[in-house]
Amino acid sequence: MGEHAVVYGYPAFAIPLLSTPVIVKMQQSKENSLISKYYAGKIDKIPDSLSGVKYLINLLDSELNKEHLNYTINIDSGLPIERGMGSSAAIAAAITRAFFDFFKKDLDHNLLLDYVNKSETVTHGKASGLDALTVSSDDPIKFGKDVEPEHFNFNSEGFIVIADSGVKGRTKETVADVRKMYDQDPKKIGAYLQQLGDYATQASDYLIKGNLKKLGLVFTLANEALTKLNLAIPKTDRLIEAANHAGALGSKITGGGRGGCIICLARNLKNAQMIQKALIKSGAEQTWIQPLSIYAEDEDIG
Repeated sequence: MGEHAVVYGYPAFAIPLLSTPVIVKMQQSKENSLISKYYAGKIDKIPDSLSGVKYLINLLDSELNKEHLNYTINIDSGLPIERGMGSSAAIAAAITRAFFDFFKKDLDHNLLLDYVNKSETVTHGKASGLDALTVSSDDPIKFGKDVEPEHFNFNSEGFIVIADSGVKGRTKETVADVRKMYDQDPKKIGAYLQQLGDYATQASDYLIKGNLKKLGLVFTLANEALTKLNLAIPKTDRLIEAANHAGALGSKITGGGRGGCIICLARNLKNAQMIQKALIKSGAEQTWIQPLSIYAEDEDIG
């Protein structure tokens, strides 16, 4: 919640998808190569679509590989790229951890965030830092201007259902377009961004209080604001309509927009499964269901 608005200093929050890991393995080999479902081949031939990954690998290599060893990097990710799911940040975090482990160097959290944010800036343009914080955490993260990012927990029932539209999002492009719109009409566009920040604050409060009905309404209102920023496309609109028709309490696009994923709120597992079926029937490429209860504090889990 709060995507795009966070770049302008408004509050945002994100939750890590704990059930969807990214695994990176490194081993010594004859030549430097990358194996992934997005690209397989020599590292120096990595395509521009993975510019952040290439930049990060070269940076880590120059700083850690003092003996000029050759290696193969294998990326196994359950997250689709360019879908507003933080996959680029998750992959960057896993690559950084793998490098430090491979070269037997200590890695603290701040250094990890520094590398991930450098990679994210190459991938998306100006990075807010929220994705880097979220993918390196087990807990939800609140993020805002002039305040330290903070972890928070909630003991809430309900489930989130995520659906991949199959259409690649274009975060760098949408961030630039929103900036252009803002520069042309700061009053109008600024009002939408402020709304998104307000909705993020309200949504985190409703999560903590366990008020799913009001949380769902905020999802819907946030989606309306994102649509006014020209970030919706017919495919995500269709998926949102299908989810809401199947009983979702609210649904919204997530991430940069113009493709990518939508996120829906369900009352319980049965409701989540009904929404999931409707989304698949409406053309979702992939779907994920995650219970909100996994974000409760340890002592609250009975």
